[in-house]
Amino acid sequence: MSLADKIRIASARTTGFLTAPVTILLALVYIVVVLSTLITDQLSTVPSPSILKSIYGNLNVTEAFQDLHILAARPHPYHSHANDVVRDYLLQRINDIRLQSGLRDEFIIDDDISTNGSWTSSFGSSNFGTYFEGNNILVKIRGAAEPSNPPLPAVLFSAHFDCVSTAAGATDDGIGIATLLQLIQYFSTHPPHRTVLFNINNGEEDGLNGAHILLEHPWIQNTSHPEYTNLYGSSFLNLEGAGSGGRPLMFRATDLGPVKSWRNVDTPHANIISAEAFNLGLIRSSTDYSVYTNQFAVPSPLDSTKFAPLRGLDFAFYRGRSKYHTKYDAIPYTDGGDKALWAMLNPASTAAIALANDPDASPDVTEKAVFFELFNSVFILFRLTDFLTFNITALIVGPIVLILLAVSETALARSRAVKRQRATFSPSVVRPTELETESSASQMLSPGGTIVEESPSEHEEAHTQQNENESTWIKVKRRFGASSRVLWKHGRFWIALSTTIGAQIALVAGFINLNPFVVYGFPSIPILSSFTLSILVLALVLSPPFINKNAQILILSRAPTTTNVPAWASFRTLLIHAYIFSWLLVLLSTVSITQFGLGGILYMASAYKGLTWFAAVICGVAGCFGVAETAELKVAEVSRDDVTGQEDETAEVNERTPLVGRKYLRIVKNQSKAGTDSFENPHPYVLWILVLLIYVPIPLILVSHMAIFLIPSVNQTMIDGSPAVTVYAVISLLSLIASLPTIPFLGARRVHRYLFWMLGIVWVACTALAWIPWSGTWSGGVEGFEGGLFPFSEDAPLKVFFQQKVELTPSANGIDSATGRIVTTLTGAAPFVHDLILPSIPSYRHSLASGRPGGCSDNDVDERKTGLAKCSWETHNSSIAFFDGLSMVPVASEVIVAHANTNRTMWDWASSTNQWFEAHAASTTFSGNSGARFFITGNNNRACRLYFDHAVEKFHVRTINSTQSDVQVDDDEASWGVQRGFESNHYDMLRLWTRTWGMSFVVDVQWSNKSESSFSEMDPTGAAHQNVFSAYTETTAHTGRVACEWAEYESGMVGMGLSTSPVPSPSEERISGGKIPAFEEVLNYLPKWATVSKLTDGLVEVEEKFVL
Repeated sequence: MSLADKIRIASARTTGFLTAPVTILLALVYIVVVLSTLITDQLSTVPSPSILKSIYGNLNVTEAFQDLHILAARPHPYHSHANDVVRDYLLQRINDIRLQSGLRDEFIIDDDISTNGSWTSSFGSSNFGTYFEGNNILVKIRGAAEPSNPPLPAVLFSAHFDCVSTAAGATDDGIGIATLLQLIQYFSTHPPHRTVLFNINNGEEDGLNGAHILLEHPWIQNTSHPEYTNLYGSSFLNLEGAGSGGRPLMFRATDLGPVKSWRNVDTPHANIISAEAFNLGLIRSSTDYSVYTNQFAVPSPLDSTKFAPLRGLDFAFYRGRSKYHTKYDAIPYTDGGDKALWAMLNPASTAAIALANDPDASPDVTEKAVFFELFNSVFILFRLTDFLTFNITALIVGPIVLILLAVSETALARSRAVKRQRATFSPSVVRPTELETESSASQMLSPGGTIVEESPSEHEEAHTQQNENESTWIKVKRRFGASSRVLWKHGRFWIALSTTIGAQIALVAGFINLNPFVVYGFPSIPILSSFTLSILVLALVLSPPFINKNAQILILSRAPTTTNVPAWASFRTLLIHAYIFSWLLVLLSTVSITQFGLGGILYMASAYKGLTWFAAVICGVAGCFGVAETAELKVAEVSRDDVTGQEDETAEVNERTPLVGRKYLRIVKNQSKAGTDSFENPHPYVLWILVLLIYVPIPLILVSHMAIFLIPSVNQTMIDGSPAVTVYAVISLLSLIASLPTIPFLGARRVHRYLFWMLGIVWVACTALAWIPWSGTWSGGVEGFEGGLFPFSEDAPLKVFFQQKVELTPSANGIDSATGRIVTTLTGAAPFVHDLILPSIPSYRHSLASGRPGGCSDNDVDERKTGLAKCSWETHNSSIAFFDGLSMVPVASEVIVAHANTNRTMWDWASSTNQWFEAHAASTTFSGNSGARFFITGNNNRACRLYFDHAVEKFHVRTINSTQSDVQVDDDEASWGVQRGFESNHYDMLRLWTRTWGMSFVVDVQWSNKSESSFSEMDPTGAAHQNVFSAYTETTAHTGRVACEWAEYESGMVGMGLSTSPVPSPSEERISGGKIPAFEEVLNYLPKWATVSKLTDGLVEVEEKFVL
């Protein structure tokens, strides 16, 4: 053999369309794409101070990080004294920035302690009314643009400085506030073109109250106000946090205009699919974005009766949701530290500068956008209408082009064959059979077009051996004749796709039933299991096993992938069916755009279709659709793995087994245009590589970028009430999408058997780890857990939700101190809470030992927390007045608050004497409508509630000093109104918030005229409330409950009022905070793999039933 032939053979082995080269290149593409995606999905290093000064407008990350340390020093929910401390610090910082800037009239600060408002929040079938007294801090820096009429719309920047009572709020939303402080400082020294308005708001965590109250502010609502700020058609940027650091995501946008500001961001992280996930309820959370985008948000400066939503962006942390709203939302546990701060500050400042310096007025007509980023550096943005146009064009033009190409190529090939007067044969009926031979002197052309050398004496025996070793699969297909071969040829893609989908459904069912929470702590386990299963099923269906003469089942042996269909023809057929499938997906995408507005979520389908079409065009131009011709053939020796003959590699050794190694001969060159196999055709050497590098990497890049934000977004949402099937369905869908581009290659040249067995081992290992119970000594298990791999750890702790209720009942004479019971509740995943957590809580064990009731139930769980159970136990059930200080009784304050002298005979109902609140009520009428008036005064309290067993129709709230007793009846109909766009005609509960300590709520309600039986009693979370006061009758009386909330506890207030505290105290007096011993107990005794969050507004709720 000449050197040229050896080089040609080596080149054929490495670049030919053979099993090993195809498998190796596919594996390399997947590895490179996944690694590059993971490597670029990292936090950027904080630039040096010199770079920050010269390039980024003197943004100061060090100063912002110092601000964050003060903001996140301790929990500071709205109804806490620590909240006042943080607010005072922010006012001081902003005033210092204003003094340093030298601006006066252009820099305006509004310490808003006068704006109040009411609105409705809906959860399921229940409507909750809210009365809120805001204390936002508004900062306005006037724009440098020339005055106009109407004025150029301002730009709104928003973040909230409150946090939940169980977290210090480092990412939710301390980093957002620290970012706003830097933006205020930047615009104070770099005057913007437009006016910029900063809403540093309070009360977001308990109902988005700070955003609601901004819309009631006179700067926004009163077009004749001297400081009126035009937000009509304006843009906003909302900064949020729903995780524990890492890269924040721009996950929602109203339309194309605001998204354009993201094009110049250095490290963009954004995807339209996240917005659809929010809209579809895959992620259970709310942000101020939903308030600002209300259709009646702001009035027009030219017509105060015309309203419009704001247009803007939602930018938030999202990874590490297990630490969200827990003690781990603190600086020491923030993923990335100051890098996470820079990850929000850098994109936010770039977008803010672009929005504030946009010279064009916002258009009245908005266009939806489709956007996503690649490798943390490329931001892709286009109009949804352009996307729709592309889809429609592709649906019509794409099939026409392919049909014309196929017809012309086939006609051209047949014409050439006729002119040359040579016999032709169709590649669809040619079988590239290779037979093993020993060294011989004869040479023949096999029916498949392959040159084979064999001895004349062994010719007959070889064919006999071939027939004996012929696979059962081929024999069965031959019995059905040509029709069955055609059906299998064209149905193979759909059978493989359907089987893979079925396998994924079975896998999801297995995870849900055997270990649903494994994805919570080990997302890589179901990811690997799902992806490897997709490849394995596709490989097995596209290259089915066959049975040899010894009844042995051979998987991925050297049997042909499809009878009588050579590799390149098989590739062509599978590619055409992949195109048909992608065409159907694009049709679905088009319908979703026109009918549901969800087109952005299917941009992957359009990309997949476009690439499939392009690959088919390349294949067609190269001759895939043509008819193969006879050709000059050359013989080459090839390796055993590349043989596609039907040799039984597991045949037993006998007297006929040759002692000399076998030789396999195959065509190296075929002069025809299309050829019968890529190995036999010089064109496909480069063609299949070109097609693979176009067809496979791009879809894989897109789906990998979906996975890096979708999976961290949803894998820990089950503890918030998201169904487990949603999480695993997302993973399975991504795995299926990632495997789709391999189908033409696996069907034509299948996966190499070594890689197949490796993938099989990975699948078995991952699935076994998740499903099979293992000993905790090595698998990280916990005693008492009977599942597979234990899903929780300190890095991914199980979140449980705490609440303690004090249910008061009046004494027998109605005058003495109240009696009642105290119930502590932990809500979470029932098997873990009941079996592994409750036994570690001393008060729970004591309660069971004392014979008090306790247990878990999912009957009265908030409907937003599906799949969770509420586990409760009674701490005490005796006279509360005699509880000692070591009990689990919560303490509102050590200071007794003076109240107005109440004449109980003046009221139809009055609360019993207790340390927490005082309340009384009387029936009355308002403009002829029956109703009632309530007075509620909490001790050391700023939040109370009213629950109604039967809904009320209207409500009106104000606050008065707790020593004041007389209030005039207000019959003004306007005073009964609520915020535009958030109205309702019935309310099951009212949430009451005051900015001032020691104030009393005066609540007027009008009873609903609707059938009382149509409304159910609701608890604070929106679930049906179990009435424990059965002694009362509800014949004609109006009944319900008065309650107040507390969120302060001793360990959360460490340092308050001390001179050595790094946080200045709002006054020189020592703050008298509350005590919640039950919560402190849970903090101290929870296992290290669990953590606690709040269930609702207050950690403690004290309630008493009223009857009017």
